Amino acid sequence: MRSALGGLARSMRAGDVDADSHEAVWAQVSQIDLDMARVRDALHVPDDAGELAAPLEVLLRRIPDGWGRWIDCDAGWYPILVNLDAQLATLDPDYQVQQIKEKFGTLRFYCSAHIDDADASARFDELVRAAEKASAVTCERCGRPGALCETASRWYKTLCTGCVDAIAAEGGGRYQSVKRSS
Repeated sequence: MRSALGGLARSMRAGDVDADSHEAVWAQVSQIDLDMARVRDALHVPDDAGELAAPLEVLLRRIPDGWGRWIDCDAGWYPILVNLDAQLATLDPDYQVQQIKEKFGTLRFYCSAHIDDADASARFDELVRAAEKASAVTCERCGRPGALCETASRWYKTLCTGCVDAIAAEGGGRYQSVKRSS
């Protein structure tokens, strides 16, 4: 299933998906007998986590059943996530995460804390905002300094110039830097 859907996603980003290939993928996927609740609630530690697999697993365990235990961003942001989790856990060891994803080229980290102290609660929120802000200048793929980029079809990612070139060479679309307004 991962292979079929990954291929479809790459084709869609490159702009060369057609109705027949789309239908073939869904026919392939529909033949798989899955317990979707079990899949959703399993720990989905990213395959490319490397040495960050264990701390990312700790982070994924903060997501309650029913929410889906995925990290929906690329490896360049994993260090941001691991650092954020460590900092948040010092303020609230039992905080929960609902979702971790990339949206419009930057990190979104949805979580909830149970902190009675107003200063600690404000610090908790500040740490989340700082991590999301750090993602805006960190290449999502490799972790080097990056900038917001977009394709002609308006897919956004924060990337370094090396990763922009690599994505184009891989057939994943042509990203160009976006000028941010002040």
